Amino acid sequence: MHTPSTKRFAHPAWIEIDLDQFVKNIQALKKFAPGKKICLTVKANAYGHGIIPISKAAEEHGVDYLAVAHSQEGAMLREAGITIPILVLGAIHEEQLPDLLKYDLEFTIASAYKAELVAKICKQLNKTAKVHVEVETGMQRTGMRPETALKLIENLANYQGLDLAGVYSHLAISEIADHATSHQQIAAFKDLTAKIKKNHPQVILHMANSGAVLNYPESHLDMLRVGILLFGYGVPATHHLSSNIRPFFSVKGKISFFKTVAANQGVSYGHTYQTAEQTHIVTIPIGYGDGLRRALSNKGSVLIHNQRYPIVGAVCMDQFMVDIGMNEAHVGDEVVIIGEQGNQYLALEEMATSIHTIPNEILCGFNDRLPRLYKYNNIMPAKD
Repeated sequence: MHTPSTKRFAHPAWIEIDLDQFVKNIQALKKFAPGKKICLTVKANAYGHGIIPISKAAEEHGVDYLAVAHSQEGAMLREAGITIPILVLGAIHEEQLPDLLKYDLEFTIASAYKAELVAKICKQLNKTAKVHVEVETGMQRTGMRPETALKLIENLANYQGLDLAGVYSHLAISEIADHATSHQQIAAFKDLTAKIKKNHPQVILHMANSGAVLNYPESHLDMLRVGILLFGYGVPATHHLSSNIRPFFSVKGKISFFKTVAANQGVSYGHTYQTAEQTHIVTIPIGYGDGLRRALSNKGSVLIHNQRYPIVGAVCMDQFMVDIGMNEAHVGDEVVIIGEQGNQYLALEEMATSIHTIPNEILCGFNDRLPRLYKYNNIMPAKD
């Protein structure tokens, strides 16, 4: 497998990505749903994991499709050498069409107007576009109503240069098992697709997102369109996949400063934390400018020397503080913000719950100020 470049400037904070576990996640999903195509959603920098390394690993280990949000992400993957089909999920605009066609990206149409627009550009450029028709079944975001979608698909031969590759819909409440809305959406989509398959047997039908893979097997159809699941999140502990599909994203740093602070002293902006007694405060060089959520101020925790300590005071743009009591630590000691240290583990889900959000949002927030180190075949590049 291609090993991503690990060249980077010395930096006292980083993200570790365990590609070995990612490959295990892919293998577990393929075993769980044999015969189904897999489309991995890699938008938003592959949920913060790094779009190019993740996409290369996915391609080399049997993922059939990649899905992105917009044409720039797709073009980036093509320029990196990715050759498997790439589906652009977001709504398209006329000025994007030349690049969509140039980079051989499949994309979504959800109106007769867009179909006409694509046909016009295809004729001008003498190109053929592989398109997926999105059907609105209850998300109320984008997509055509089933009856309108069926009419468009039946008339697709009238549009020059359009090749129907897929038809899909998106579930709104898939993470909750046996929900009436999900059953209604699946029934509406399957009623439509039964009619479509008669005249288009080769078309790829896809509806199952990560939650539906686990909770609604009747939605699996031809292809599973998953994101957060293959990144290791959302699998209940009671599900047998929980022993095989696991997170592989860790955030770590080094202590940059150690100080003794007297009792009744405020810490960080606004002095929202006051020391109750003399204590040791250490500073960690990660902040909201890197993607660490400011909402973790006085809420989050870290691991130092295999012990858990609280984040205190406001998280700053480039750093935050931790109260370690009268315990000792040294500049350069490793700190875990997400992940494992010794026999302790700080789960991303716990962090997300503490600030009333979801793991997806936190993952996507970590930007490129933090270098990413990729482990493959149990080899992790040396840290600075």
